[in-house]
Amino acid sequence: MWTERRARLRTWFTREQSAPATTTPVNTEPGLGQHLIWTHVLLTLLVGSVLTLVSVWSVNQLEAHLQRIDMGMAVERVRGEFLAGQDPGRPNRFFHGAPDSEAFPDWLRGLDEGFHKLERDGRVWHVMADDLDGVRYLLLRDYTDYERDQSVSHWVAVFGLACSMVMAFVLGSLATRRVVRPLLRLANQVGTRGAQPPQTRLADDYPSNEIGQLAAAFDDTYNQLEQALQREQLFTADVGHELRTPLMVVLTSCELLLDDDGLRPEQQAQLQRIVASVNDMRQRIDIYLMLARGRDNTDRFPRTGLADMARKEVEEWIPRASRRGMLLRLVEDTAIVPSIDPPQFAAPLLHGVLSNLIRNALQHAGPGVQVTVRVSATHLSVADNGPGIDPAQQPALFMPFVRGATGGPHNMGIGLSLVQRICTHQGWRVSLHSAPGEGTRIDVDLVPACVSI
Repeated sequence: MWTERRARLRTWFTREQSAPATTTPVNTEPGLGQHLIWTHVLLTLLVGSVLTLVSVWSVNQLEAHLQRIDMGMAVERVRGEFLAGQDPGRPNRFFHGAPDSEAFPDWLRGLDEGFHKLERDGRVWHVMADDLDGVRYLLLRDYTDYERDQSVSHWVAVFGLACSMVMAFVLGSLATRRVVRPLLRLANQVGTRGAQPPQTRLADDYPSNEIGQLAAAFDDTYNQLEQALQREQLFTADVGHELRTPLMVVLTSCELLLDDDGLRPEQQAQLQRIVASVNDMRQRIDIYLMLARGRDNTDRFPRTGLADMARKEVEEWIPRASRRGMLLRLVEDTAIVPSIDPPQFAAPLLHGVLSNLIRNALQHAGPGVQVTVRVSATHLSVADNGPGIDPAQQPALFMPFVRGATGGPHNMGIGLSLVQRICTHQGWRVSLHSAPGEGTRIDVDLVPACVSI
C-alpha cells in the first residue's frame, strides 16, 4: 500500500532528476494572471461603457429639455414683438401663418407643434412650432456649430473610456502580478519540496493571507504524508531485516537435517518442501523491498524463461484446481516465437505475476470452470470461461484491497495490485478483458525493453 502512496508523493511533490525525458504537452490554456487581467479590463469596459452611455444620454436629454424651454421663451418673445408691430429682425428664421400653409417653406410643413431637431443641406436646425388662435408661429436656430462641439465631446468621452481601459490593463497587470507572483513562487517550492529537509514548512515564507493559508494547508498535508511514508518505510525495512534471521535459521536447520542419513523418504520430502518454501519467502521479501525502494534492479535475481516458469506454476496449482472441481491447463505458443534461446526474466517476478494471476482465477472463476494459461516467449495470459466481471467494477480491480464477492475470507485484495506493481516496475504491460457471461482474461506483455537475453 505504501508504495502507491510513495508513487503519488513523487508524482505530485517531487521532480525526479533521473527520470527519462518525455514530451510535455503544450499548455494552451490561459493562465490565472491572464484571466485576472482580462476580467479587470472587461469589467472596466462594461462599467465605463454603461457610465459613458448613461452620462451622454442624460446630458442630451437635459440639453434637449433646456433647449425646448429656451426656444419656447424665444418664440413667445418674438411673437410678442411681432404682434406689437415691431420688426422681429429674423429673416428666414421666423415664420407665421396658418399651419401647413405656403407661409412656411416646404421642409417645415407638416411638423407637429413643439420642439424639433432637423438636418438640411449639411446644417443642423432647432425648430420650435407654437400655435396661438389658429396661427402657427415657427422659429429656427442654426445649431450646426453646437452639434459639432457636442460630437467632439462625445469622442472625448470615447477617448476617455479607451484611456481608462488602458489604465485598467496596466493597473490590472500590476495587481495581478502582485497576486500571482507568490502563487508561482509557491508552485515552484511545491515542485521542489522533495529536495527539502523533512518537516520543512513553506508557510513561514508567506503572510497570513489566503496564499499563506494555502501554503499552510499544503505543509500539513505533505508533512503528514511524509511521516506516514517514513513510518511505512521503516516498517518494511524492519520486517525485511528481522525476518531474514529466523528464515536463515530455519533454512540452515533443514539443510542440516537433510544431511542425516537416518531420515525416511517422506521426511526428506517434507524437509525439502520447507526449504523450498523458505527460499520462496526470501525471494518474496526481496521483491517487496525492491518495490518499496522503487529503483532497485533485478540483476541479483535468478533468471528463467517464461515457458519454464509457467510449467512449474501450473504443475503446482493443478492439485488445488482439482480440489475445487476446476480444470487448469497450459498452452505454449511455441509456433509464434521459437523456443530456442528464449528471453530470460527475473524468476521471482515471473513467479509473483503468474502465481497471483492463477490464484485470482481459481478464487473467482467458480467450480467447473476451465482456466487456461497461455504463454509465448514474451507474452502470457490467464483466461477463464467463468461468469466474467461487471464493467463498472473493472477499473478498480488492480487497486489494493479491492476484493471480489467470491474470493473467500482469505482474499486480502492485494494479488492483482502486486501484479500491477511488478509490471509497472519492470515496464511490462498488463491489461484486463472481461464481460459478464464471457469469462475473464488478463494479458501481460513483457516488452523487449525489459528483456535480458
